[in-house]
Amino acid sequence: MSIHIDPEKFAELVVSANPSKKLKPEEIAKESIDLYIHAYRMAERYTNISSNCYDTASALEALKETELNLYR
Repeated sequence: MSIHIDPEKFAELVVSANPSKKLKPEEIAKESIDLYIHAYRMAERYTNISSNCYDTASALEALKETELNLYR
């Protein structure tokens, strides 16, 4: 079973859990946007990798159960 992480929710949680220590509003915004984008992309990549691994594992299991009936 693959695990799906909603990239938007994950990125929002990461930003809210890691408040900026910058003082200027512009710096806070830049840091928050950077963190949001990185978290979003990371969640997307993880979901893609997780899904691909699950699909590959399922295909290998099905292949193991397939009788090839090869004759010489």
